[in-house]
Amino acid sequence: EQILLDFDGSSLQTSEHPAGALYDIQALLQPNTDGYYIKTIQAIEEQFCNTKKADKPNRLFLLVNPAWRDKSSFGIFGAQQAQELILDRYETTYALDQFIVRGRQISLLKCWSSDWGLYAVVNNGGDGKDKSMPAELIASYATRPEYKDIDAALKGVVSK
Repeated sequence: EQILLDFDGSSLQTSEHPAGALYDIQALLQPNTDGYYIKTIQAIEEQFCNTKKADKPNRLFLLVNPAWRDKSSFGIFGAQQAQELILDRYETTYALDQFIVRGRQISLLKCWSSDWGLYAVVNNGGDGKDKSMPAELIASYATRPEYKDIDAALKGVVSK
């Protein structure tokens, strides 16, 4: 583990595989939206797994930050650079978002290589807040759904 900036909890984790460097993995954990991390990602790609050059080995490099959803996560000044460097080039492989829609607890789950799944407790005869009831898959989406899509799917299931 290499701590990058001690005040924000970020670190670079490296796992070296006994079969050789081609199978090594690096994970950048909890990078924030500061320009320092944009430069750090560029440096790691150049040294470890540059995704822009075919002559570099394609080794696994993970970016782990639950707060990065879209370019608005990076503010006005870093949004375009983050879009080009990170969001357009790295696929979301795992995400779990939980929030309330129509007074019900909703879970939006993305697991590689599946679609985004929308889960909710819908058949408990109550208000959807009973945590002892299992959530049901009520819809799936190829891309992360917008609020209006989630609301429409929930509206259709709850009204039944």
